[in-house]
Amino acid sequence: MAQINDTGSATGLLANMLQEAIFTASERSIAGKLVSVYDMTGTPGLTAQIPVYPEISASTPGDGVDVTASQDFAPTAVNITAAEIVTRVDVTDLLAESSAQNLAADVGTMIGNAIGEKVDTDVFAQFADLTAQVNTSGATAGELTPDDVLQAIYTLRGTNAPTDADGDYYCVVNPSVAFSLAKSLTQSGYASSGATSISNLGNSILSSSAFMGRMFNAKVFMSTQVAVDSASDSLGAVFSPQCFGHVIKRPLIIREQRDESFRLTEYVGTTAVGNGILKNSYGVKLKGTPQI
Repeated sequence: MAQINDTGSATGLLANMLQEAIFTASERSIAGKLVSVYDMTGTPGLTAQIPVYPEISASTPGDGVDVTASQDFAPTAVNITAAEIVTRVDVTDLLAESSAQNLAADVGTMIGNAIGEKVDTDVFAQFADLTAQVNTSGATAGELTPDDVLQAIYTLRGTNAPTDADGDYYCVVNPSVAFSLAKSLTQSGYASSGATSISNLGNSILSSSAFMGRMFNAKVFMSTQVAVDSASDSLGAVFSPQCFGHVIKRPLIIREQRDESFRLTEYVGTTAVGNGILKNSYGVKLKGTPQI
C-alpha cells in the first residue's frame, strides 16, 4: 500500500531535480519561443480570452472635415483553455542505492524532456488546422524545396502578417523534411552565400540544435514533434509569431510520493498549458514528404 509523502520542492534532491527539469524543458522545447505566450499563473480560471484586433484603414478627409471612426474595428476573441501535462518516473530503492550517476539530474532531465516534447507536440499539431497551404499537388506532397518556403513567406506578406523583431517569420519542419531543404541549398551552390543560403543570422533567439539558420526572411527550425498526415507527409508551417497563442497556467513543478510496498519513490512532473490559433491567415502549412 502506498504511503503518501508529498514533500514538494523542500528537499535538496527535488530542488536539483526541478532545476534540471526546467532547464531541459526550456532547451528541448522551442514552441514557446516562437509563438505569443500569455501568462495566467496566479489568475483565477482555466480559460484565457485573447483579444484579436483587426487592421483599420486611414483616409484623407480634407481640411476642416470631421474624421469618422473606422467602421471595420471589431475586435474578436479567442478562448484558450489550459490543461495539465503530466509525466511520472518511478525510482526503486535498489536503483537509487546502486546508481553511480547524479539521480536528481537524470530524473530531472527525463521529466524535462517529456514535458518539453509534449508542449511542442501540442503547439505544432495546430499546423494541420491552417487554411493556407503550399505543395498540395498529388497524392503526396513530394520533396519540400526553398521555393515552397519562399511562396509561404510571400503569402504571409500578402496578408500583412507581422514578423518578429528582426523582420522574419518562423519556419518549423520535421528533420526528414529539413534534410531536403539543406540538400537543395547545397546542390544549388548556396552553401555559404546567396539569397537562399542558410546562415547563422538569428542565433541569438535560440541556442539549441533545433535552429538551422535563416532562409530568405524566415528563421528555420527542425523538430521531431512536427506531425504527419494520413499520407505520411510532414505538416510543417511558416508563420508569424502572432499566429498562435500559448497560455501558461502553471509552470513546471515536481512532486514526490513514496510507495513503500513497491520500495520506490514516484516523481511526478506537471505543468498546465493551453494552445490556440489566434489568426489563421498568419500561418501557411508546409507539406513535405520525408526524404530520409
